[in-house]
Amino acid sequence: ASAPVAPAAPAATPAPPAPGAGKINLDKGRVSLQKNQTVSLVKGGRPLLSQVRMGLGWEPAFRGRDIDLDASVIAYGPQRNHIDSCYFGKLAIVNGAIKHSGDNLTGEGGGDDEVITVDLGRLPQEVTGLVFTVNSFTGQKFTEVAKAYCRLVDAATGDELVRFDLTGAEPQTGVMMAKLIRQFSGEWEMTALGDFVKARTVRNMVKPAAQAL
Repeated sequence: ASAPVAPAAPAATPAPPAPGAGKINLDKGRVSLQKNQTVSLVKGGRPLLSQVRMGLGWEPAFRGRDIDLDASVIAYGPQRNHIDSCYFGKLAIVNGAIKHSGDNLTGEGGGDDEVITVDLGRLPQEVTGLVFTVNSFTGQKFTEVAKAYCRLVDAATGDELVRFDLTGAEPQTGVMMAKLIRQFSGEWEMTALGDFVKARTVRNMVKPAAQAL
């Protein structure tokens, strides 16, 4: 492999970054991510290390049908080793630095259906990656789901920081929505995933989510 070439100086009017390229941060306010795009959780040159809430929401694609989806977050160490999973059956992990709002059985109504609160500053050093997933425990496929999204909210202010709307749907029972990765410099980066997998439980998500880190 050839040695990496130093990046050229940006042109006077930089083109918008291609998905996954370039670093977007929070300086300009709320960021709407496309699949595979990444935002650095940095504002004014300072990493965001306070409490954030990952709200996950969905609506049934067909009226009159409830959709019982389960949002979870899976915590990993630097070797993609599974540390713990936070879901409706385990509402707090890593000494309470990650907490789950509990199960929502229908997906009805506006707003977030399930919320996972992450205290970035309190996460133990061993946790370097978080993958947020949504599963259909009852076996309903994501083709029966409309308007699934995840959004990162500053818990202190209630401001929405980052949003990712799932555009496509596949006839699968699980989706990896987003990942948060701790950088060597200390800040966290959020990447929109939107990858579907065959997994009805968080346990079955652990392996595919590790590969997505």
